[in-house]
Amino acid sequence: MEEINNGGSGLHSLGKMLNLDDSEFWKGALVGAAAVVLLTNESVQNALFKTGAKAKDAMQSGVDKVKEAASGAADSAQDRPR
Repeated sequence: MEEINNGGSGLHSLGKMLNLDDSEFWKGALVGAAAVVLLTNESVQNALFKTGAKAKDAMQSGVDKVKEAASGAADSAQDRPR
């Protein structure tokens, strides 16, 4: 900001901030670009939504089985004489 206040373009400060020689910067840039390409691709979006729907259905099925098992255990516990 100081460079801009003194009439400079700020590019030198921006270059220092981005540190274009840093390999971590380039890794992050590549991961970000790949994420943008994948998430803006309609076929990838459809696949993600389908996978999410299948996961939700599987989870709901598992929850229902646990509820049934708990209900069955509670019913059998009530049927036992004390």
